Amino acid sequence: MLINIQFLRFAAALLVVLYHASAHVRATGVDQGVFFAAAEAVGFAGVDIFFVISGFIMFYTTDREKGARSAIEFMKRRLARIYSGYWPFFPAAMAIFYWARPDHYATADLVRSVILWPQPLPYVLLDVSWTLTYEMYFYITFSALVLLGLRLRTMLLFILFLLTLGFNFYRHWVLEGFSTENLYLLGFYDQFLTSPFLFEFFAGALLASWLKPGISRFGWPVFYLGAAGFAVAGWLNLEVYGGGIEQGFHVVPRVLLFGIPSLFLVGGLVLLERSGRTAPRRFSLNTGGASYALYLCHTLFFIATMKLGIYSAWNGLPAWQVQVLYLGYSALIVIFSVVHYNWIEKSLHRLFKKALLVRKPAV
Repeated sequence: MLINIQFLRFAAALLVVLYHASAHVRATGVDQGVFFAAAEAVGFAGVDIFFVISGFIMFYTTDREKGARSAIEFMKRRLARIYSGYWPFFPAAMAIFYWARPDHYATADLVRSVILWPQPLPYVLLDVSWTLTYEMYFYITFSALVLLGLRLRTMLLFILFLLTLGFNFYRHWVLEGFSTENLYLLGFYDQFLTSPFLFEFFAGALLASWLKPGISRFGWPVFYLGAAGFAVAGWLNLEVYGGGIEQGFHVVPRVLLFGIPSLFLVGGLVLLERSGRTAPRRFSLNTGGASYALYLCHTLFFIATMKLGIYSAWNGLPAWQVQVLYLGYSALIVIFSVVHYNWIEKSLHRLFKKALLVRKPAV
């Protein structure tokens, strides 16, 4: 089991939590401080780490599988995992948005949201679930690749990687298709099906194919390169992109600046584990397992407390107190997610696997 990758999953989810918490700190009218300012600069890129991890894990867990039966089993495992974790939070999201943000609830397409059908963000009920529609797209794509043998699968992945990279380079810098003027002329499915985020997925899968079992050297240098790359990307986000690199018209630079360091982080942690250096096992398994729940539920907590008037209640407090309160609140959300994972999500996952007649262990 990839203990270090589980730890990285938790770190990626926590980055997203702190990114959203930073916006709430700012909304209270106080200074964000260095910590939350840094979280705002890089926290959204936890998603980029998730996409790289997804590609890596999919290839890593299927490198000995091929054929129609393996493809079907792979898809069933993935469906059991994604829906058993997502559906418990969907009714909670319906209730909270109906109460706290009725305008968004009225706009959302509930049917497409519950099945994770791709659609523009204003119609997605639980905002963060836009990434899950990409996960579903990845699952379908990789199910087709599992039909092939390992060598052909790897070759096709490399071709898809180059096509995705080349097409998005051309669309961004030559056609200027992601510019403010042209972005909204692109159809939604045109953007979705050829998204730059595919680069991270394909790159993660190729990383798994290149990191052969016997390779275990240079873990620390690779990891440090990834961490340094993340820091530089955050600085560039602030200095070059005015803190808005996560926006749609900057998505190609975002994927390059944060996706490449994500590859180094994943690769470095895998190499470190192979050389016997792992994060704390129990902590990593619990928090990494709970990272899905943490990712899904944290915005619901923030929206609910905002509706309850937390901004006015904390009005007048010193900035450092507001920052500490939001850090403590984020920690409570982490604890809730771990409890939910151990007491509810694991059982639901087993039920979903049983219902779908999954024959092989899910990863």
